[in-house]
Amino acid sequence: MKKSIIFFMLVIVSAMGTTHFIKSNDDKLKPLRKANVVQNDSFEKGEKLFIKNCASCHYIGMDKVMTAPALGGITKRRKKNWLYKYTRNPHQMFKLGDSIAVNLREEGWGLMPSFINLTTYELDAIYYFIEERFEMSKKGIPVKTY
Repeated sequence: MKKSIIFFMLVIVSAMGTTHFIKSNDDKLKPLRKANVVQNDSFEKGEKLFIKNCASCHYIGMDKVMTAPALGGITKRRKKNWLYKYTRNPHQMFKLGDSIAVNLREEGWGLMPSFINLTTYELDAIYYFIEERFEMSKKGIPVKTY
């Protein structure tokens, strides 16, 4: 009886697999395996969304200026909530006197179109893609042509 209980416990533990945890930005532990799946999905989703919504003005390598500024490192320079608000409605932020929005205009940049319909998940995927693609550019990985 004792051997069958031990065997049963081993089967259950094996079936569960080993889950490693990572610390997220909000100090909550999240399973690493799930985080990797989300990140891989986010890169592909972010790439598609970036091409559809951003690539006509922002360089896809994230390290060069096109019609609009290079975006590499943007999530390190701006708070996430600011990015959400600005991406969704830059005109409103400028109108309300947001110092960054005003400064961008003073530097000669036009206001980008509003992307009010993008969900937080979609925006997070775009920002994730931006930073990953920027790291690839810094390593010399060429930009894929579309």
